[in-house]
Amino acid sequence: MKIVCIVLGSGSSTRFGGIESKLFYKVKNHSILEHTLKNISKSISKDCLYITIPKKITKKEKSALSKYTENALILGGSTRYKSLKNAINCIDMTKYKYLMIHDAARPNTSVALVTKLIDNIKKNKYDAVVPALQIIDTLKKDNKTVNRNLYKTSQTPQIFKIKEFLNYSKERNIITTDDVQLIENIKNIKIKYIDGDFENLKITTKNDINVFKKYLFYKSKIGNGFDIHKLGKGNYISIGGIKIKSNYRAIGHSDGDVVLHSLIDALLGANAKGDIGKFFPPLKKYKNISSIELLNKIKRIIDLDNIVIINLDITVICQKIRLEKYKAAIKNNLSKLLKCNKDLINIKAKTADNVGIFGKSEAIGCWATINLIN
Repeated sequence: MKIVCIVLGSGSSTRFGGIESKLFYKVKNHSILEHTLKNISKSISKDCLYITIPKKITKKEKSALSKYTENALILGGSTRYKSLKNAINCIDMTKYKYLMIHDAARPNTSVALVTKLIDNIKKNKYDAVVPALQIIDTLKKDNKTVNRNLYKTSQTPQIFKIKEFLNYSKERNIITTDDVQLIENIKNIKIKYIDGDFENLKITTKNDINVFKKYLFYKSKIGNGFDIHKLGKGNYISIGGIKIKSNYRAIGHSDGDVVLHSLIDALLGANAKGDIGKFFPPLKKYKNISSIELLNKIKRIIDLDNIVIINLDITVICQKIRLEKYKAAIKNNLSKLLKCNKDLINIKAKTADNVGIFGKSEAIGCWATINLIN
């Protein structure tokens, strides 16, 4: 049976400060909500993912969120419970056995934590499994120290048996701040609390953004790629997925696109997946194949949809082929192929001062460096 996941992304962000919603605050060119969806999508498929949204949302923001789900975005309500209820009413719950609910403001949830939740609920011993943290600081009430061992802080995602959750969850007269509150006082309901993750940060104030950026920094990876091809007489050359009129052509087993080949190696390097030759050896079936097709295959292998590109730096080395007027087109095409903002991409073109195989126009080369988070 599948697990359905609801990401509650319709909060008011009252403690974040200003008029800007914290969920659409950009970090590394992606909103907090997108970071959350990228992480949860590593464990939940698009057809099982539902997202609630606020009333005030732009078409551009809707388009960005729709990439992560095959389902329509759901308008949230005035409270957490009403947003959850709206989502439940839009889902055919008979298709699923388990319900996962996640705060959109938790963008650093790990696959390991989600896996632990799923493994525990599938044991069929519990009606709900909730991650929680023990209090580690001294805890006081009315300026008096209390026993911190009696308290814990809960996190999301939380996971439930759907039948039990729907039967017993009812709106309370109190404002719910997590979802297990809806069933925790029901007799005979079995709730399992597992160790949460201190890195499973919830964005509440703008100070939390700085903490999240530090987590991203430690998770970032760098990949390098280099490619070189002989040059021969021709009518055009493929560079960065576009065809440029030229008296030269790149000689290679495929179309000889040094930019896309070096980019592929950089992506594979950053993900510790080997090199282009591992996936595309010089076989007949790859003869004259488009490098865009090769890149698209690699994008699926590394799961590019769930990767955040921080920046991409490209250096093309060639003496006679002048790229100045093509740089913008190459950048725009790479942005489209990688589904990232073009401002994250830099294109450099270098000559070799008539020195060596590059300077004599016997070859064209490219060096690519990419920084990403996955």
